[in-house]
Amino acid sequence: MPKVLSYTPAWLIRPSAGHSLFASSKESSLLATRNGFKVPTNGEYQGPQRTVACRNTEVFVVVDNQIRWSDLSMLKYDWESSQESRNGQDKEDRGAGQIYKTLEVPISEQIRQLLVSPNGQFLAIATSHTIHVAILPSSSKFDESAGTSIKVKTHTLGPTAHVLTRSPIASLLWHPCGVQGSCLVTVTTEAVVRLWELNQLNRWSFDAPTIAIDLRKLDSATSQKDDVTPRSMSRNRGFSADMIDLELASACFGGTGASDESPWSAMTLWTVTTDGDVYALCPLLPSKWQPTATQIPSLTAIADVRRESPSPNPSQEAETRIQDDQWNWLSEIDAQSPFPVAGGTDIIAQSFIYNRPDQPGPIPRLQGPFEILAESSVEYLEVSDIRVIASRLDTEELMHGEDEGSDEDLQEDTDGLSSNIVCLLTTDGKVHVYLDMDGVEGQWLPVKAPKTESQKPGAPQLLPIEVLETLDPDTITEDEWPTFSHDPFSRYAFFITHSQGIFYFSFNPWINRLEDELQSATTHGAQKRLSTIRASANTLRERILRLNQDSPSPSANACIAIHDSDLGYFLLTSTDNNTHPHAASLDIPKSALFRHDPLSSFDPNTDPAAYSDDDGYPEPFTHLVTRPAYEPSPVFWQPASLPSIADTVPPHRRRILKEEIRFSSATLDILLHTSRLVERETQNIQSAAADLINRCYYMMQEMAEQLKQVRLAAARAENLRHGGGIGLEGEDANTRLERRLERAKQRDNSIKDRMTRLKRKVTRLEERPLNDKERDFERELRALDKTTTGPRPEVDDDADADADEKEENRRSNEEGGGDTWWHRYDLVRHLKEELVEAAAQVAGGKEKMEEDSEDEDVYNSVPSEVRRRKVQHVMGLLERESALVEAVMGRLERLGVGVVVAV
Repeated sequence: MPKVLSYTPAWLIRPSAGHSLFASSKESSLLATRNGFKVPTNGEYQGPQRTVACRNTEVFVVVDNQIRWSDLSMLKYDWESSQESRNGQDKEDRGAGQIYKTLEVPISEQIRQLLVSPNGQFLAIATSHTIHVAILPSSSKFDESAGTSIKVKTHTLGPTAHVLTRSPIASLLWHPCGVQGSCLVTVTTEAVVRLWELNQLNRWSFDAPTIAIDLRKLDSATSQKDDVTPRSMSRNRGFSADMIDLELASACFGGTGASDESPWSAMTLWTVTTDGDVYALCPLLPSKWQPTATQIPSLTAIADVRRESPSPNPSQEAETRIQDDQWNWLSEIDAQSPFPVAGGTDIIAQSFIYNRPDQPGPIPRLQGPFEILAESSVEYLEVSDIRVIASRLDTEELMHGEDEGSDEDLQEDTDGLSSNIVCLLTTDGKVHVYLDMDGVEGQWLPVKAPKTESQKPGAPQLLPIEVLETLDPDTITEDEWPTFSHDPFSRYAFFITHSQGIFYFSFNPWINRLEDELQSATTHGAQKRLSTIRASANTLRERILRLNQDSPSPSANACIAIHDSDLGYFLLTSTDNNTHPHAASLDIPKSALFRHDPLSSFDPNTDPAAYSDDDGYPEPFTHLVTRPAYEPSPVFWQPASLPSIADTVPPHRRRILKEEIRFSSATLDILLHTSRLVERETQNIQSAAADLINRCYYMMQEMAEQLKQVRLAAARAENLRHGGGIGLEGEDANTRLERRLERAKQRDNSIKDRMTRLKRKVTRLEERPLNDKERDFERELRALDKTTTGPRPEVDDDADADADEKEENRRSNEEGGGDTWWHRYDLVRHLKEELVEAAAQVAGGKEKMEEDSEDEDVYNSVPSEVRRRKVQHVMGLLERESALVEAVMGRLERLGVGVVVAV
């Protein structure tokens, strides 16, 4: 969460020269009155208020219905220079005419919205019903022009479409895929969407839109043959129930055109009605559009994967038709020969322009209304604004069929959530957060109307995550209209502006946990885990600024967030018809300072850890108490009304002011009127002076407390610097260190003792299970036991022995234990005796063998060499058996088993 380093800087507060950018002047007020402009009351307009726009550090502000143009970095530099030189009079005289420039535009109605194009060439100006587009001059024109005003070329957008007799303007958007940011999308409250492809050389591009869609007709359309164009001014308006259901409150695009977003996001227009129904229009593209580097490859990869894999539900004809339409649409794009953007010199980063495919058609199908998957009944909503956070790019589908290591660079920049997040902001200051699990893809109307339900696509769904509150129910006004504002560092963070202040929200604490759950292969208990994540979704939120604390007013403008090397992380808004600026300087996230791609619009590391020292980067010392700077009350600067008291007196009584004072009722009325006027002004001045005195008193107390803390810190620093001396508690520093060391040793010993007791307790509670090596050694001991003690009775078999071991025991019991070592030893000994006797007979009884005729043939038939080898073989067997017996006896002795052998 960003830290507020300082509030409204001194170079924007009166009496600095920068305050004149927002200050109302008498000349501008008279000019506005002469043009027929009247400051509206709170009940005349219900809609967004975005009258502060920026182009880098340049700001455009509407004051007294005039557009003022200035550079914030220049204002800051001039103020710092004047403070350093201590010659403010010369600085003010030199820069009095260069504080701001007034853009002369022929607009008489109250300006409600300002929107600068992505390339900075156009400025869209919207009133409640009309729209104008001004061609902005370059930044160098600010210093080159000598006067205080600049006349800019202005075009009226849709002279017959956006007029006072038509519906009001709901939203004004620049298309993310427009060629060099020259495509404007307008949305009215009567659900009419118009797409304008602006060209400075073609005036007709400002008169007629490229695409005009009536969402009410499109919602009821069944095929491409149905007419979905808005009605003309000559046709009478008939009654329809859709006129009530489709009253739009706001609209936005699902992406910003970044390379790490889902390919369908930037071409999806999301709309929301005043009662909370969400609709999507995808793909909405101009006739010539400029995709990102990953947009077309991602769409092609997704289509190829779906083409190769069979459909999960072949019975649904609508799914098959949608996939075929997408395949035909992408095939036409792949068959094109795009041409590069004019002015591009970098071949690697060069963008290309494509033509919109002709098939299936330029107008997509209206998807919605989205069904809310809520466990309880959905409450009635009064929506004021919508914001959609695009899902991340799926690198697995993009790099399908490529090498495994080829997507490592993409994987670093595509961390985030694989689903869209839809945020609805209501007039009571609540933010309803939903999750689009299925995602929105391109869909078109069929050529023929479907006849069965299987040919109609199902209704999309939204999963509710949480509801965030920002306003106190007691402070909500009827004319409240909160708005969203983007954050320059993370797509999962945004600002909300309403009459009570500016709030900061961030979804970074829980999107990673949710993404891990969505990508998990384990489906058992997934619903419960997902419910737990929804219940524990701890979205970061903080009030950055407090607006209109004394007298709440719903005239707060949507804030703008600027990131610049001179201004830092700067937040700006204004109240009271843009005459009172409010600003805040925020701490830049460390992840934004050290990330490898500063041009990326998505930073997955902007989370709570980014503002702590857990990531290894040193944490700067920012222990300070920030508070808004004191701004003198406007009462001190307003001219007194007493000199102009004669203008407030009725004309038939003004002659009394020039005559001698007489005791009459007319004179009494004038004196009472003057007394009430003077009393009201003096009371206001008295209240402002009392507030100033109280602030001075509190400042003295805070200053005394801060001086006390500074003295304490200085004493501690001095003590640490000298490495000894008397501390704050009257004792030596070495004594304190020794006492702390002794306490640490005692704590370490107590932890060790406790660990020993716990080990003993665990050992007594339950026996530790055997591992694999211990089980193998147990089997070996049992086998050795069988060979030493004879066959084991079947009743003594261990319960843990496996089936093979029990079968072996049973077999050994049936054989009678003839394979024990002492039986083999006796057998070898008897064999040895027999062989020795036979050898002695062979060696010493040759004559005896000759006399015995029966044995002579036997002994003569066996050669001596064979007998010698046989004797050697028998002796080897004897030695082997003896060594085996000795090894067994030695191992038994080491194991502590006593064996008595009877010889």
